[in-house]
Amino acid sequence: MSVSDLLTRLKRRLSLEGDDHDELLCDLIADAHALMLAYMNRTELPEALIPALLRLSCMLYNRLGMEGESQRSEGSVSMTVDSLPQEIISQLTPYRLMRTVQL
Repeated sequence: MSVSDLLTRLKRRLSLEGDDHDELLCDLIADAHALMLAYMNRTELPEALIPALLRLSCMLYNRLGMEGESQRSEGSVSMTVDSLPQEIISQLTPYRLMRTVQL
């Protein structure tokens, strides 16, 4: 799937219109892609994980301004944030490659 297609789908999920956010959204897609590949020990993302890539990109967008925080409290509302949410991890785990260690 092309970056343009991913960008269009991400903008639709986030209810964004116009080109004002395109560079930011492309950066978030690239960040989500890198996180997923690192977790799975892969160099290419399987096509079946495109929905997870979009979901993680949305999460990264919604967490802008919280970089470096793992927990936030505002009034009576408390929120904890994982770098890679369990929902995404459960989708990635079947595609994860194990590394071998030579002694």
